[in-house]
Amino acid sequence: MKHLDKRSGEWKEFYNDARAYHKTAIGSLKRPNLFTPELIQNIAAMGIEKYFMAIFMQKNTLPRNHTMRDLLEESGSFLELPDKLKTTLLYMDSLQSLCSLDNFKITKPSREDAALFIEAIDKVAQLAERELACAQNNNI
Repeated sequence: MKHLDKRSGEWKEFYNDARAYHKTAIGSLKRPNLFTPELIQNIAAMGIEKYFMAIFMQKNTLPRNHTMRDLLEESGSFLELPDKLKTTLLYMDSLQSLCSLDNFKITKPSREDAALFIEAIDKVAQLAERELACAQNNNI
């Protein structure tokens, strides 16, 4: 993990972006003809990454990478995540292997997976709200 110089308030931009992705992800369920499961996965993943980044930035640190696995590993020292959430995030990661051209693969999620993605972003949002509120209350 890379530590940053104290930068007050930069985490708020990540948090606001996360909330916008979250709102879009939730709304996407009402328009299945427009939002495919792949699109919902990617919107939810962007929101989840932004929530994690808000937490990291607020703590003056950055993860080495931004895959779901990396975000889980890097946040493990200061966040307690439910096992079901970890499993879902790792599943999301398994659907897209983009880091190597030799092993490039994308697996299409099912329509049923979309509910898992929304549940995951909801849980990460709750964690972010708790962590960020706690830090603000302690003036960190």
